[in-house]
Amino acid sequence: MTTWRTTVACTLTALAAVVTVRARAEAQAFHYPALQLPTVSTRDYTTAVASGAGTTVLLQWREGMSARRHWELDAGVADRRGSESLTLFVGGGLAQTLATATGDQPLDVLLAAGAGASFGGGSTLFRVPVGVSVGHTFALEQGMSLTPFVHPRASLDVCGSCGTDRGGESEVSLNFDLGANFQVNRQFAVRASAGFSGSDVAGGQDTFAVGFTWTPATLARQAPR
Repeated sequence: MTTWRTTVACTLTALAAVVTVRARAEAQAFHYPALQLPTVSTRDYTTAVASGAGTTVLLQWREGMSARRHWELDAGVADRRGSESLTLFVGGGLAQTLATATGDQPLDVLLAAGAGASFGGGSTLFRVPVGVSVGHTFALEQGMSLTPFVHPRASLDVCGSCGTDRGGESEVSLNFDLGANFQVNRQFAVRASAGFSGSDVAGGQDTFAVGFTWTPATLARQAPR
């Protein structure tokens, strides 16, 4: 059973990451907002466009494994400034509920971990992020809702053919997203997030993404127990 102490600890972790992360001016590889809500998905598909160090088109698929866990697949393409070739990326991950909002505490907390790779511009980047998404859902009229969230995470970043000598580089970085999800109805939502990278290897430009999340009526179902 999740306690208020657990939620406070997760929230402090999120705040610490926000305070610690540093913005950097030069990108060597690639990053984009994770668009991860603080709650488990039963099934949804997101199409998003991100800007920052170029333009990125992102596709996401989240699928519930249980009432407290889901898996995710990411894929997309980026046209980065200063690069003569496109960057392709693919990744996957798992998410687990740590806390749900109750009358005693207002926050949903989701643990998220994954791995991904991007290829392009003469470099290959591998990232293994682990973090928490923390937020709260505010119910609105006519079945709509708004969920602001923050998603800090630590990431192991390994890049091939990066740096001034085009050798390999690696580091552990701190990154975070700050975003919101506007749920129009049970099937459709608009999701936006700003991403801030603390990575010298993956790049330090701030990014911003806007996406549309859809759960088709014929595919909508309850999360498996």
